[in-house]
Amino acid sequence: MQLKNRFRWGLMLSMFAGINACTNNDIDPNGGSGVVLTKGSADFTKYVAVGNSLTAGYADGGLYRDSQLNSYPSILANQFAMVGGGSFVQPLFTEAQANGTGYLRLKKLPASATGLPTLDTAKTQLAIRGLSTAGAPLYTKFTDANQNLGVPGIRISDILTVGYGSLMGNPYLERLTANQATTYFQYMSDNLNGATFFSCWLGNNDALGYATSGGLTALTPVDLFTTNFTAAMNKLTEGNRKGVVIGIPSITITPYFTTVTAQVNTLLAAQGISGLAIRSKSAPGGVRLSGSGDYFLLSIASVLNSFIAQGIGLSAANPIPDQYVLDSSEVTALNAGISAYNGIMKTQADAKGIAYVDPNSVLSQVAATGGLTQNGINYTASYIQGGVFSLDGIHLTPAGYALMANEIIKQINAKYTATIPTVNPANYRRVLLQQ
Repeated sequence: MQLKNRFRWGLMLSMFAGINACTNNDIDPNGGSGVVLTKGSADFTKYVAVGNSLTAGYADGGLYRDSQLNSYPSILANQFAMVGGGSFVQPLFTEAQANGTGYLRLKKLPASATGLPTLDTAKTQLAIRGLSTAGAPLYTKFTDANQNLGVPGIRISDILTVGYGSLMGNPYLERLTANQATTYFQYMSDNLNGATFFSCWLGNNDALGYATSGGLTALTPVDLFTTNFTAAMNKLTEGNRKGVVIGIPSITITPYFTTVTAQVNTLLAAQGISGLAIRSKSAPGGVRLSGSGDYFLLSIASVLNSFIAQGIGLSAANPIPDQYVLDSSEVTALNAGISAYNGIMKTQADAKGIAYVDPNSVLSQVAATGGLTQNGINYTASYIQGGVFSLDGIHLTPAGYALMANEIIKQINAKYTATIPTVNPANYRRVLLQQ
């Protein structure tokens, strides 16, 4: 594995911005005309969305007003309004604090094919009221009645944990609660009062934390996932309340895992080099060369040249640290976990007579060769230029959230014999270049 002095490293990521559209909510022009709109057997009078960062509208590594306004629950609520749905209250940051937690912004395109884009983080108009004793940001409180209960970072394993919304817990839940002892389950229960329809997109983080840590953070045990998800479903479906459950997508199709991996493999192949030294629990001695099925995480992009300058990754004695690589054995464990979680969620949804959405039905098309074309616009899983994934490489752009909202609407229509119109994703922005 002595690769030092055989491999020259340059800056690796070549990225271009797909800049598109406004955020007007519009009916999909291919959705059919002359159809009588109906709610079917569902009741959308009061819709409540339960979930994590994807539900909150998290994008570009943060939560901010524009991302909240383009959350998939917001898109759904606008469409539900056409078949009797009522108002939809989200815990929006104010216009004066529109940048919310701060988020990544694309400031400049790469100057060359081997260059990096210029990114910065919004540092003004933030909704930060102070710091916890551990130095973590505390966000401006929103303790009114709420219908978008998305809490970035929350796992199914966390929903019954006392103190999860405390000053030392998850700041996104702490922002929403008046009592620090309130669990997410209790917060959800309180805000279900009068709800007639729900969406539930929980479970992603029970797998995502494992994936983005390079396998260092444990997957949620299946028994605990089953217990907590069953409790959530029992509460959500009380009184025969209708709703929709969304499963966990294939995480490794996202740019967070594919972007640097593709660039590294291309450069290694061009130099005739087999791989880089990585840690792998399944390898004798715990170190081996990278190969097919291993993923270099997007988090390594900013430090990789420094690693190479120090010889990290160029010998078995100095492998790339665990947290920057998800190796093939960890991918196998990840996919097994996701499959188990999805099986639990679908079984519960079927037992309760609730609609179930497989997010891979649209995201697998986006990730396929050639991507997905709708209304003349091509969407792919490429970083930045693909239009679906935001600058953090995991969460969606408004266009991506619109694509997902459409898939959810299709399954709701099929389950409840409704005719809710889908939206035109072309009317939702992709990645913005912000000067």
